[in-house]
Amino acid sequence: MSRVTHLVAVFVEDIPELLEDGILYVSRECRVAMHNCACGCGEEVSTPLVRTEYDLIMDDAGPSIWPSIGNHDFACTSHYIIRNGRIIWAGQMSRGQIEAGRAYDSFLKRGSPTKIQTVVAWLKRLWSKLIG
Repeated sequence: MSRVTHLVAVFVEDIPELLEDGILYVSRECRVAMHNCACGCGEEVSTPLVRTEYDLIMDDAGPSIWPSIGNHDFACTSHYIIRNGRIIWAGQMSRGQIEAGRAYDSFLKRGSPTKIQTVVAWLKRLWSKLIG
């Protein structure tokens, strides 16, 4: 398998057993989008489309998913953003940055934070990235 530079969205009811490279399978019923890792390693990447996980934006230029796709537990450790159907490679993250991001995600999933809590969490995450 080779590295993928673009993803095309295909809407399905159920995710197929075998995923094709370059296709972002979107199931509104299952509230998930799946694709093969863009690095070409063959791993399947699942992005739950729920408020506390990932957002999918569809427009004429192609699908965008936010936040970034961080395959930190895969052997490839790939990290990228899907914007307008294009794969934009992001830098590798340190173990500390990964754990800070996971802690922030956990914080958000506990409930609706106040604006102050959100700003404090963001500042802590920024501090962790800068200090490493």
